[in-house]
Parts: sequence; C-alpha cells; structure tokens
Amino acid sequence: MMRIGHGFDVHAFGGEGPLIIGGVRIPFDKGFIAHSDGDVALHALTDALLGRCRNG
Repeated sequence: MMRIGHGFDVHAFGGEGPLIIGGVRIPFDKGFIAHSDGDVALHALTDALLGRCRNG
C-alpha cells in the first residue's frame, strides 16, 4: 500500500531577517513573521510526513 502525505505552511513575509528556507539561512534584510523559526519548507515537510503517518 502506498501512502502519500500533503503538507503546507504559510507565514507572512516582512519580518526581520535572516530568511530561513529548508534549514538554510539566506542573508536578507527581511524574513518571515512567525512564532517559531518561520521555515516554511521544513514545516511543510513535517506536516506531510505526519499526514502520511496519520499523526498530523
């Protein structure tokens, strides 16, 4: 049986930097406005993995 998980994450753009995408710090003067690190790529991946395991 094949299981697929779909994940997404959304943060507003415009906070203070650095910009972090996929665990990579990108030197930029703006970042994402978030309560956590704001890494949309890792958060979406985590959401997809938890959904695939039926835990999210």
